[in-house]
Amino acid sequence: MLTPKFLIAAAVLAAAPVLAGQQREVGVLYGSWPASRTVSYQARLDRPLGAWLRHGVTLHALIERDAAGRDFFGVGYEFQVGRGRTTLAPYAVLGAALGVASQPARQGLAALWSAGAGFEWRPFSFVALAVEERYRVSDRGPRGFWRPGEPHKGWGTSVGLSIAVGSARRRPTRVAAGNEVPTPRATPAAPPLMVVGRASNVVETAIAVLGSPYSWGGTAENGFDCSGLIQYAYGKHGIRLPRTGRAQAVFGTAVPTRLDSLQPGDILAFAARAGGAVTHVGMYVGEGKFIHSSSTGVRLSRLDASDPDGAHWIPRWVGTRRVMP
Repeated sequence: MLTPKFLIAAAVLAAAPVLAGQQREVGVLYGSWPASRTVSYQARLDRPLGAWLRHGVTLHALIERDAAGRDFFGVGYEFQVGRGRTTLAPYAVLGAALGVASQPARQGLAALWSAGAGFEWRPFSFVALAVEERYRVSDRGPRGFWRPGEPHKGWGTSVGLSIAVGSARRRPTRVAAGNEVPTPRATPAAPPLMVVGRASNVVETAIAVLGSPYSWGGTAENGFDCSGLIQYAYGKHGIRLPRTGRAQAVFGTAVPTRLDSLQPGDILAFAARAGGAVTHVGMYVGEGKFIHSSSTGVRLSRLDASDPDGAHWIPRWVGTRRVMP
């Protein structure tokens, strides 16, 4: 018979070939369901889908404490809403799985539905602890997905651990709009000695979070993506910006894409290739430098073709927008 330890190990091993360079999380959960008569084990591999949603494959093992009970082993898919956005956050979860129901007398195909809510604590950007309360319905046969016969159902509580896998530092050749563009290694630029202009407070807010980690979909100090950093800095001063980099690249007033036309607070838009869609945004801070959240976190870069960092970004600079004229 399949064991919980085997299922958890299988989840990690099966995921390993596809994890390199991708911002995903491997999680394991342990709990009881229902009324402490069944021990529940779950392994999941998930990744972000937009700012609020996570999704991914799950493996399940439900084992009744009674030796003559009904066990379930299966694979499914799960969606989580609100998870991974902040250090402390509630979230909702919905999943379904198909597998095998096992009893001493017989085995057969079975279905499993689950829905509920959880609360997550993320002390570091790469690790999270969670507690979940789910309502599960399990029934023998694929009809369990639409017409349960004699379902095994009830509420159950689980505790879990999730760890980020892959590396945000890997440099993809193409990324989706609003995400970071790979940054070559270069000596970090120093903050400007003085920030002037109407947007000086916004720029200083952004500079205050230098060194924060990169987090896909992040909009808070525990992790930012490129557009999340810009939205955060302006939002702290009562100015609401669109969420995505593409939307920010058309917000406000157009400014010539020249260094001598820039003012602190201007939004710089970048594309992976000439004529392509905007894939990254940053904020000009003065002294020929801009702040942005790239694969190495929130950092300053120079708009200087003689600088390795600048040599990467200048050819990709496709637009400039001014929020505070």
